[in-house]
Amino acid sequence: MKKIASILALVFITIASSAQSLIPVKYGVKVGANISNIISTSNEGVKNIENSALIGIAGGFYMEIALNDKWYINPELIYSQKGASFTYEYMHEYTINEKDIHNTSHELKLAYLEINPTISYKATDKLALNFGPSVSFILSPDYAILTDKGQNDNLISHPELPKGAYTEETIDVGINLGISYYLTENFLIDSKVNTSLMKAGTISKLTNIGVVNGILTNSPEGSIYEVKNSVISFSIAYLF
Repeated sequence: MKKIASILALVFITIASSAQSLIPVKYGVKVGANISNIISTSNEGVKNIENSALIGIAGGFYMEIALNDKWYINPELIYSQKGASFTYEYMHEYTINEKDIHNTSHELKLAYLEINPTISYKATDKLALNFGPSVSFILSPDYAILTDKGQNDNLISHPELPKGAYTEETIDVGINLGISYYLTENFLIDSKVNTSLMKAGTISKLTNIGVVNGILTNSPEGSIYEVKNSVISFSIAYLF
């Protein structure tokens, strides 16, 4: 992870050094909000989760490096909150021919340090079109199980299952597409869509212990969901 960050930093410095003789490099800060969600896929035979968006904050440092009067490279170093809230159901067969349906609700909050070497094309003096890769490094994954209640929780014979778990990936790689509108030469409004190209993590839940489809077994069943981040960001930036 440190090696990737060092390489990207070196690329930014090299580009900035080569561009300084043309048009002065501008430095700035940006702050805004994320409307984040997840795209999930489940293992075979398991109903997928139902998810809804979360609001998070995003902000950090921003540069504007001119290659010519139309094309720019805008590196960003951003703290970005992502995640989603979601629900899913699972069937727990706790004795032969006895089963329980559980309804669950969850919240997944992910904080990242995000590096965006954005390429920008200024279509007009006011409007710029932006695209480029995104590399995010996980800072703090926070997975909370809000409710996990079965319809027959009052039964004495109902054993307690282990809680669900989230296993995060260290790095998330994605693509940014967006637009910027310059209110003044140094003050702009920015919006973008970020879509992950790799999984951000895995949600897993054991649903049976010792009984599968009414048959005693030592092979437990589980629900597994692989998730990717999907984010819409709105921010304001000021260039010095």
